[in-house]
Amino acid sequence: MEAKFLNNITKCITFIGNSELQFRPTVIIDTQYVNNKTKGNRFRGKLAKKLMRNGIPSLTVAEGLISKLQDISFNTLVVTYFENCDDINNLDFSNIDKDIKQLMVTFESTSNNCIDKLQEIKNSVDKYDITFMLLNIRDDINKFYTFIPKMDANTCEVVVERYYHINTCANGFMQSNEVFPEKEPINLNKCPLKIGLAALQPFSQINDYKSLKTYDHINTTKGFDVDILNIFANYFNATLDLFYIYRKEENPYVNTDFINFIINGSLDICAGGLYRMYGDAVAYSGLYARQAILWIYAVKRDERSWATLLDDMHDIYMFFVFYASYSISWYLICKFDGDPVSFIDTLLYGWGALVGGTALKEVTSLKQKILNLGLFIMRIYLSAYISIHLYSFLTIKEPPDMFITDDELMDSGRVAFLETSTKYFVDDERYLEFGNTTVECVSFKDCIEKTLQQNGMTMVLQGNFFQFQSDTAINGEARMMKLPEHVLTVYNEMLIRKDSPLVDDLQKLLQNLFEAGITEALYKKAIGLLVMEKSTRAHSNMLSHSYSCQSGCTITVEQFAVIFYAYSFGCILSCVVFALELYSRGRHVLI
Repeated sequence: MEAKFLNNITKCITFIGNSELQFRPTVIIDTQYVNNKTKGNRFRGKLAKKLMRNGIPSLTVAEGLISKLQDISFNTLVVTYFENCDDINNLDFSNIDKDIKQLMVTFESTSNNCIDKLQEIKNSVDKYDITFMLLNIRDDINKFYTFIPKMDANTCEVVVERYYHINTCANGFMQSNEVFPEKEPINLNKCPLKIGLAALQPFSQINDYKSLKTYDHINTTKGFDVDILNIFANYFNATLDLFYIYRKEENPYVNTDFINFIINGSLDICAGGLYRMYGDAVAYSGLYARQAILWIYAVKRDERSWATLLDDMHDIYMFFVFYASYSISWYLICKFDGDPVSFIDTLLYGWGALVGGTALKEVTSLKQKILNLGLFIMRIYLSAYISIHLYSFLTIKEPPDMFITDDELMDSGRVAFLETSTKYFVDDERYLEFGNTTVECVSFKDCIEKTLQQNGMTMVLQGNFFQFQSDTAINGEARMMKLPEHVLTVYNEMLIRKDSPLVDDLQKLLQNLFEAGITEALYKKAIGLLVMEKSTRAHSNMLSHSYSCQSGCTITVEQFAVIFYAYSFGCILSCVVFALELYSRGRHVLI
């Protein structure tokens, strides 16, 4: 009967090894607490054979070696065999590695209930991955127990109330697969998670945060990190108790005093666009967001002026060349034919005919007809040329100069506005050399304002750029543009109290949110879908040719005012000349 019983319990332990251990499992058999060496050797030998048949390697722990199991890094299950419950109660659990699964096997006592006796050590084993297997040789029904801590709703402290019966091995068969349940309490019973929150758009938006000090209580806030923290609260059935932590937005490497609050247990989590840069003093949530640090620069379209119009009409010299050729040719032909001709009159009448101010001169030969035909064609061409340029000048605005790479922007001659305390963060010789030529500003917003005022450039986080571009847009067109090339990419992580029981669960939960794309959706929501749409549209509008009219592109009198001013001046000048001629003739008649 004992052989059959031993076969059944080793069969159950083998099942546990297969179900609980994954890649390259190893079972360590510890029988040093068995006074009856024969019984211990029999148990060890039977279990080792059963494991070998199932392809699971095993080894036996010598006396005193159990305290060195923390040096073993592979996937391990430790099976420790005890003669009675008293031996378990007398065990020094401080020598046991918390990360290794421990199955402690002993016989159910006939004189007293063994599991009730194990209640004495519940506060010593609640944080260990330990399960007790109590053997009953009479019924061959072997039960598995463990102690699971939970959060007390009244005191908000982790307590261990009683043992839990989690599984049963009857005649060598397990009732379920669960043997090592999750020990960390994930139901916080509405107890608060103490959160330290730094201010950084779009991760957290805190009203009047400049008037707050570190560990001041926050009543209302919103942002990307706040949305994630609310998911944490729902998952763990907790509430959020928010506290402000001061962290300089432009330079996260200074003002790290808030770390002391998470180390001493005053805070459970710190968030607000933080990075993995605080060493091993805290645990980290894992990557959940990334954003670029990039150059941005001010843009504006060239303002309309007659100087820009003339600059666009750079091909007009062809008409002057033809006009000069026509005048000289006409004069020489007339001289050759013996016709009376004045070079000044030829220049004046030729110009008038070219611009449509006078009729073509009368011809007396075929040569003159050919010249006039060429002048007539050029007059039509000049009229179309000027009309097209005037139309586009008065209705179309060309996009501004654009930059693609960092080098292009830095070589453009624009003034760069950066904070002295934060600008030297890239170990690049060219960037460091350029950083020495920048102009000082005191904050993100100050740098943006100076960049706009002086048509300069500055550097921001991508999360801030969309809001800046949206806020500074004029008439639906962007005043700020970013480079496609990134200076640096930063990765955001939350900080977690290192001894918090929630570390593993928080990391797994956040990783699942990130892989599912939920964090990206929350990031865009925090920036604002309307803000991102406005920013994208303003960017697109500035890149395209812009039409200043709404429909039909009609040129107004106001746009063409200078032409009427010139025409009016010409009329007035003609009247003055005519009056002078009349006056001169009147005096001549009197004389």
